[in-house]
Amino acid sequence: MPALLRTVRGLRKHGKLPDAVTVGVRDLLRQAAPPDGGSVRSLLGKLQASLAEPWSPIGGSTHPLYRRSRPAPFNLGSFASDTTHIDLTNAHRPSYPADPGNLAAFNDLFDARAAAAVSCAVGFFRKVRMYPSGHPDEELLEWKEYGEEAPAIYIPKAKCLAALAFPDYFPGVSAEYLRHKVSKALLAASPGWCGTFGPGVDAATDVLGDFYEGNYDLSQMHLLPMVYRYYDELSPEAREFLITVLLARGRIHRPRVDDTFTSRRTPGDWSRAGFVSPIGYKIRIGETENHILCILTARYLTNQLLYQRDHDPVYDNRRNGTVVVFGIPVPVGPHCTELLLNLLRRILRDDFSEYNAKPYQAETRAALLNLCSFAYDHEVRLAARMVLDYVSAHIAVSSNDLRRMVPFRRLNKTEHGRAAVLPSGAMDTGLLEWFLGADPLVEHFAQQAGNTRAFETTSPERPWPWGIASHGLYAVSEALSDYRLPPSVHDLFVNDLHRRFFQRLHRVPVDYEEEVGGNRNADNMEIFAGSPSYLITAGGAPGPYAIDPGPSILVEKGWKKNAQQVGVAVTTSFLPTGQVAGAGTQNRARDLIQFSTFAAGPATLVANYGVGPDFACGHQIHLPPWVQAKAQLQGRFLFVDCGTKLPGQTEPAGFYLAIHNGERFSFLEAFDTWLHPTVTFREFVARVLRRNGTIGLENNVEKEYITESGNRLRFVIWEGVERDGANIGAKVLSVESRGDPRDSIGDAGNITDRFLNGTVMNSPAEAVVTITNHDLATKLTLDLSDAARPKRLAENGEFEEAGGNHEVWVDFAWTGDSEGDFFRPFSTLAAAMAVVADGGTVRIMPGATSEKPSFPQNKRLKLLAPAGGVSFGVP
Repeated sequence: MPALLRTVRGLRKHGKLPDAVTVGVRDLLRQAAPPDGGSVRSLLGKLQASLAEPWSPIGGSTHPLYRRSRPAPFNLGSFASDTTHIDLTNAHRPSYPADPGNLAAFNDLFDARAAAAVSCAVGFFRKVRMYPSGHPDEELLEWKEYGEEAPAIYIPKAKCLAALAFPDYFPGVSAEYLRHKVSKALLAASPGWCGTFGPGVDAATDVLGDFYEGNYDLSQMHLLPMVYRYYDELSPEAREFLITVLLARGRIHRPRVDDTFTSRRTPGDWSRAGFVSPIGYKIRIGETENHILCILTARYLTNQLLYQRDHDPVYDNRRNGTVVVFGIPVPVGPHCTELLLNLLRRILRDDFSEYNAKPYQAETRAALLNLCSFAYDHEVRLAARMVLDYVSAHIAVSSNDLRRMVPFRRLNKTEHGRAAVLPSGAMDTGLLEWFLGADPLVEHFAQQAGNTRAFETTSPERPWPWGIASHGLYAVSEALSDYRLPPSVHDLFVNDLHRRFFQRLHRVPVDYEEEVGGNRNADNMEIFAGSPSYLITAGGAPGPYAIDPGPSILVEKGWKKNAQQVGVAVTTSFLPTGQVAGAGTQNRARDLIQFSTFAAGPATLVANYGVGPDFACGHQIHLPPWVQAKAQLQGRFLFVDCGTKLPGQTEPAGFYLAIHNGERFSFLEAFDTWLHPTVTFREFVARVLRRNGTIGLENNVEKEYITESGNRLRFVIWEGVERDGANIGAKVLSVESRGDPRDSIGDAGNITDRFLNGTVMNSPAEAVVTITNHDLATKLTLDLSDAARPKRLAENGEFEEAGGNHEVWVDFAWTGDSEGDFFRPFSTLAAAMAVVADGGTVRIMPGATSEKPSFPQNKRLKLLAPAGGVSFGVP
């Protein structure tokens, strides 16, 4: 081994090898020495293969223009994480910190939470095998079989990404073989089929029953950060194979349409998964939103890397929607950049087509995180970050301790919550564990925000204190992205006393002529009434198919398969904060107060909209055991005291409840004792009875209720009488706010025709979203009204705009046409500085120039070398 290294050093001394190759060989000897009996000969073979590739310095023509940040090192013994749970014992803040507004304290633990997730995902103390021996679902590669339609293949698992990251977090552990193993695994893998359909789906009859699915584009979402972040940690053969084969050759198979790949141009019919023509009648098969975004993200980010190799215009994301025929540009489809920006704009205009989808929120989020981290186009990078900001604010107002009870569109099937319904129609899904049907973004935002209080105590499904039952892979993908929560939103996650809000989100159908492949056909609302001690969420109304099911709906098997595509309504729910309702009451929906019933599809006509500040109503009520144990009947009301503190109680959250439980219809008022600690339970009971003691509930008859805080609400409950297109429902018709001023901001109780309005999120114009934290007196503005010119105004007044030369590129070796973008950069600093907008950025590709920077006097700008390797004034 030393002799080999001395030989390499000798070659370098005589000018035969560059320094970087010497370093690479030394790393190869240290990290890749095979523990399975490999020899020096195998290492020489690897060296020979690496030298056969054109060598370039870091940041050269083939190196991604990205430099990863390095986390603080950790001791592996600080985490008991394994592949079953993420151990946060040494990576959490107190349940109720004395300084919840100190966001830096939560951010300081970000890397610790990431380290816990990485150690969980890798499962270091288990043997990490390259690929399974007899078990097709283990370790670094997944075995995919396609029967007689295609040969079986291996696909890299997300664990490969965690294995590459492991030495960054635990450099003191003997994990030098992990990256070597990942390189070997990649070379043993093959690209798969992307999108809805796998091989063998060609005719109308093929889509009517079971068929092989694609989904390889979802795997590409963890392949992308592997090559952008860990390019230098992979063997030269592995990284080249990863880019040019595993990423570039993902196959998109579509019935009756030519196959395409996850590189080069986007086809003009990008929004469909194909078509069939039974008896000569052409039927379009729409592609799903998550596949559209993931396929396009894979193509866009792969094109960037391929363009760096040969500057082939087919990889030019800003111009590859046209081909030149006899000198005339002919459109063949949308440019990749243009299409991405339009898709991102749609989300800020009226949310996702697959709203709150289980589990595809995580898949869509992976695409957004990759674009935010790795896009070379400033417009795409900023627009993706803005969409992530919107999603973060949406999760903040729709969750309590990371638990969400919101309408979801996909997947509506057994393992994701559909079957978790009690005979009464109340929900029984899990609230924290994904395998019990919980929202998949729990793990993502536990990593981002650090509000991990719900995991402090154990449950039958989670026997570890401060443990998240998980494989850790979702948290790893979140941690390894460049996205971080904006302060206004982060504060809403962790600062309970700032969580007083009333928020509405209203989706409306969009004409297909206006939005090709949009599938935004739902007319439903989400309503959230937050207070420090609880969150009340409206269950919404069902929606139609997210994607046109096509001919498969004509047969029973196809109808059942596509039932997952319909929008569902869940129950209206009351979620207590922390353990205020008693230990173990935060894990499952059965432990929440619920109104109305679960309903799937437009055939079940319900409207679960009976929510206002401190108020909820519905045509029936589910009372969990903790309510029944504490309830006392007075007049027409059940009163519940979860606010009077007993000796030794330290939890600040608390509330009183007044529940009117009639034969068919019910409502409740909640009063937050954390905000109003001087009001006694006896006083609350007396005032409720004095103001509302004679109220009775009748079918489809409007009623009025006055809350303890002074709000006057007008509401109606109905059953068996169609109102607002629903046979069963509840609705708060108006709110006259006289209590907490935060309840009336945005007037969510009375204005229902906007996309967003309320205390936190508002949409003053199309594709413009404001996010306000009134307790901090801060506001974040996200403006995608012009898809080509994203604008973001941060809470601190920092304004960021993309497009219009706010960011330009320089490549000193460039000899082609120059327009200032990555694909057609300037070749001199002077040219770039002359056109860059005031306050803009000049991004410089690796290289050397004899120029010396001479900053203009009339504008502010900064120079950025995203991958380093830049030298000025070189003769």
